[in-house]
Amino acid sequence: MALILYLILLGLACAYALRDWRRAWLALIVCGVIQDPVRKLTPGQPVAVSFLVVGLFVVVLFAARRELLAHAREFAARFPNLNTTVMIFLFFLVVAGFNGLTTYGFDKWKVPLVSFVTYVAPLSAIVLGYTWLQREESMIHFFRLYALLTSAAMTGALLEYLRVESSLLGMVSFQGDFIRHLPGIQIRMLSGFYRSPDIMALHAATLTAIGIMMALRAGMKKEVLFWYGVAGFGFLTCMLAGRRKALYFIAVFCLAFLWRYVRRVKVSQFLAILGIAVILGVVLRNLSSNEETSVYARGALASRGEFAQRLEGGTMETFRQFGLMGAGLGTATQGVRHLLGTDMNVGWQEGGLAKLAIEVGLPGILLGLVMGWIVLQLWLRLTSIRDVEGSSQFMRATLFGFVVANGASFLASAQAYSDAVLALMAGFFVGCLFATAALDERHAASQRAATPETQSEAVLPPGPLPLPS
Repeated sequence: MALILYLILLGLACAYALRDWRRAWLALIVCGVIQDPVRKLTPGQPVAVSFLVVGLFVVVLFAARRELLAHAREFAARFPNLNTTVMIFLFFLVVAGFNGLTTYGFDKWKVPLVSFVTYVAPLSAIVLGYTWLQREESMIHFFRLYALLTSAAMTGALLEYLRVESSLLGMVSFQGDFIRHLPGIQIRMLSGFYRSPDIMALHAATLTAIGIMMALRAGMKKEVLFWYGVAGFGFLTCMLAGRRKALYFIAVFCLAFLWRYVRRVKVSQFLAILGIAVILGVVLRNLSSNEETSVYARGALASRGEFAQRLEGGTMETFRQFGLMGAGLGTATQGVRHLLGTDMNVGWQEGGLAKLAIEVGLPGILLGLVMGWIVLQLWLRLTSIRDVEGSSQFMRATLFGFVVANGASFLASAQAYSDAVLALMAGFFVGCLFATAALDERHAASQRAATPETQSEAVLPPGPLPLPS
């Protein structure tokens, strides 16, 4: 029954996407929250349920195809070096796909194909985000919707911690407590309504980051109390998930945001930062002071060596085992074991760098580094621009924090990004950050469109579009 109702919801969302694809993207986030509870309630808990939301994403792309093509051309004109690098990377993906066929055999062609989609879908989400963001207020609306949905979903973590018996709670296809063993401690990791602790942790970290940035945006207004609560609740569920990568995400987000915005911090925002620090400190102290929950606080600590080991993730060992070209697409993509059988899966890599090493090889990594350098230079230019009409440095710094935090989280552990919603949302944030380079132009165009005598001129100018200065 749950699956039938979910399919009806997806069908309605697909139909609505043909009318308003921008709001359908928000509906996709709603469906992404619902998908894991539906899978848990479906007999056999089929993995296909977790990918049904991709169908809605495809419909959204179809509905927006004309605008996406127009903005893709604009993107290519505005960022030509990046566009060329992406095309080369896609070529390397095709080569890696044939390498995957060599590893598993041509009868397993679905494996590299699924892996190829996991790389291309976030790239499509980047173009979607670049097209979707026309006004900065839309991003605030997205953050509010996500915060409300995810806060409701995170109540599952508290229910699971309290050992409420329900088929909706806990890790999918797993019975009993999921224990993580660290030196001297055992941590009971929680999934809540989500299908795994990794996915819940990344959603909780994103929720915490949204709570922090919205509290800073509110300053000393009354609504700051609500966002204090969101940030504190998100941080609590981060800790209960038992995954340090969620804490890495929050730390990197804060550092990246402050790096680009600290000179612009107002007194009210500084006071909001102090309030956030107090809230997170209270959560951490309460966890540490309780004998049962202190393991979560102790497990959050990591040595400098552990950081380095997490980022390296087995990259050198991967090259030693499989050579500089790796073993091809699909060898480290989570979920393909359902197509292969666990006895045939050759990949063991968890870190993002090691995943790239085995799937796209050293050439792919080097090209990724070049792409990363180009992108970073563009983002640094973007986030150094002061407020202009229709685009604020605060929002640019916020989106910069999200994309850098997602990048660091991917390097620490790529597993969570096998989830369609998390992968698409990471790409979406990247696209929205790039879109801030054109928000002043789009704002001016919308202003002209609102004036009848200039309505015909309310289009973006063709050709190369320089960054605003």
